[in-house]
Order: sequence, then structure tokens, then C-alpha cells
Amino acid sequence: MVQKTEKKSAATSATNGISDALRRKAISKNWPLVVVERALRGGVKEELLHQALDAGMTPLQAREMMVGGDHGEIKLSMAWAKVDTERGIRAEIGKKGLTIDAINVGSYADVPDLWPDQTMRPRGAYVKPGAVSMGYTIYSKAEVWADNLGELYEEAIQRRWRPATDIPWDTIETLPKDRERAIGQICTELCEYNYAVILALGKWVREVSYGFHEVKLFLSTVLFDAGRHYEAFRKRALANGSGLGVQATGDRLMPIREAMCYSEMATMVFMVNDSFVLSLYQLLAALAQNDAEVKLFTLAAQDKARHLAYGVEHTRFLIEHQPERRDEIRRYLLKGEEYIAKDRVADTPMREALAIHLGGGVKQIGEGFRRLDDFHRRQLQAYLGRVEAAGLENHQDVLWPELAADLQPAQA
Repeated sequence: MVQKTEKKSAATSATNGISDALRRKAISKNWPLVVVERALRGGVKEELLHQALDAGMTPLQAREMMVGGDHGEIKLSMAWAKVDTERGIRAEIGKKGLTIDAINVGSYADVPDLWPDQTMRPRGAYVKPGAVSMGYTIYSKAEVWADNLGELYEEAIQRRWRPATDIPWDTIETLPKDRERAIGQICTELCEYNYAVILALGKWVREVSYGFHEVKLFLSTVLFDAGRHYEAFRKRALANGSGLGVQATGDRLMPIREAMCYSEMATMVFMVNDSFVLSLYQLLAALAQNDAEVKLFTLAAQDKARHLAYGVEHTRFLIEHQPERRDEIRRYLLKGEEYIAKDRVADTPMREALAIHLGGGVKQIGEGFRRLDDFHRRQLQAYLGRVEAAGLENHQDVLWPELAADLQPAQA
């Protein structure tokens, strides 16, 4: 049976003029044999067909590039190599390797104040007429930029960690039920916050014009960080018998979701909420009951500090280049503060869980609430310092009233 098949194939090859080697290669590359036969009849040399197949060309590509006749040859226009882009650029490899900032050299380092190009053209590449529009809505550099984006992106890539294996989960020992349920409630609400960040950034990343690729790259790492934090805190809640707690009121998440422009979202995520969350991560690392919690909240704080560094620098850059928006940004801060204050009043589960954790148990709840007041005061002081670093001085004078009250020592 095999012999009959081979004879039949040989006969077919003989009749259509295709050699066995060319036939086998064409079949392996999914080329119709009729196309190969037509090319041979048109005068294309078998050697050139082999070259086209080896190069991975489709039949249509090969047809466009081949000229018929007795001396068929592949014709290359090389038009793509004649465009007016800067050539001869060689980036310097530094101590940290070939970083994203290191390749910003020559004309490729020029980041214009406006980038209205609607395509996915990499910055510095030649414009191809008729390229597909991607429908971006953010063209202003000041709206999204920060001068530390390249550095923060490289740090995010180099410091990535894996919750499954980088956290020593086996160090968690049995805790009193009230302490375990308190940490479970805290982790539940941290999961909610990080999920809200994913939803907010997922909406805005696609709107940023491709000319600001550093912004898109860094925000992608923030999305990944938020997903990792969601995963890690959920694992802590489920690792030692607590389980998840009660859903939060979600007041502080509403303005993030409803932001009407990128800077509004960025101010409330990276300046307001991330400042308060970073302080909370640091507190939880200090109160950790085991090595797993120390590592978990320390690594999470490391990531959050990076996000906050972008928020401070972005706000500073925006105010410096568009000073007429200073009052607008301050209104965004106040809006975020208002919802933080509402959340503190309405979110009884989080408030009590933190007091239990700070006091060392339900029996020490009074001491826990006193320490919680002290913690809120330190949170606000750290937040005001970051706002001032971003270029909005004396913000304490206009701080949302319910939060401003936390700056005063608690009354007996």
C-alpha cells in the first residue's frame, strides 16, 4: 500500500513539474501545490521558491515579490529602510543594565507636550499613512507624566515577588480567634481596595496615547502589583482559619470609579488613597505576629511606596507645567479626603478590627482605640507631607474638616 502511494506521488510530481523536495516543503508550509506549479510555469526558478518557503513567506507575499520570466528573481524595494528616522543610535549600558531611560537618546528621547497620533506607532518611528486608529483620548503629557517613570518601571520589574513561594506561609501559627478574625477582616478590605485599583487603571491605561509609552509600561506594573496584593491578602485571610470578613462600605472607592479625567483618578488613587494604604501596610508589618506577615506587608509596602512616588511626581509635574490647575488638583484631594472620612465613620468592621489588632485582643479594645487614634494622626501627617512634596503647600489649612479633627490629641 505504501509503495503504491509513493508511486502515485512520484507520478503526480512528474506531471506537474514539481520536484519531490519542493513538493514536500510546500506541503509542510501549507502552500497549495497549484500555486507552486503556476510559479514554475511562469518562469520562477525552483531555487527562488525554496528561498521563499524557507523565509516563511505566504503565497501572496511571494507572488508580490517575484517577477516572472525566464530569469525569475525576488524583487526587494527596501523602501522601509529609506525612511527618515534617526539611525546610528547606540544606547549606553549602565550599572543597572540597558534601562528604559538609557534608550531615551537622540531624537528618541523627545517626549512632546502633545502626542495626537492615534496609532500604535512607537515614539520615533516613521509615520505610515492609513495606519489603524486606536481611539486614544489622552494626548497631553502633563496629564499623565512623571519624570521618574523609567526608574519606577525598572524597579517594579526587578523587585517583583511571588506570594505563593516568597512568603513563608508555614511560619503562621495558631492565633486567638479575635486576633485571627481581625486580620481576616483587614485583609478582606485590602482585597477590595486593590480590586478597585485594577478596575480604575484598566479603564485609563488604554486611553493614554502610545507616545507616552513609559506611562503605559509603569501603569501596567501597578495593575500587576494590585493583582498580586489582592492574591496575597486573600491567601493570608484563608491561610490560618479566619476566612474572609465583611464587605466594606466602599465609600472611599466611589470617587475613584467615577473620576471624569485621568488626573482626577490619579490624584485620588496615587496621592490620597495610596498614602493612607501605605501607612496601613507599614503598621501591619510592625504588628506582624509571624514571619509570613512581616514579609507580606513589607513587600506590599515596598510596592505601594513606588506607586506613591509616581503620584507625588506626577502631581508636581502637572502643577509645574499647568499651574492654572492647582486649585483643580486640590479639589480632587479634598474629594478623596471626604470619602476617606466617611469610610472611617461607616466602616465599623475595619475600625474594630484595627483596634483589636493594635490593642492585642478584644480585652484590650480600649487601648486599641487609643492607639488607633494615634495611628490616624500619623497617617494624616505622612499624607500632608506628601501633598506638600507634590507642590501643594499649606494643605493642612484646607484639609477636610472631619480628617483635620484627627490631628488633634484625642480627648479622654
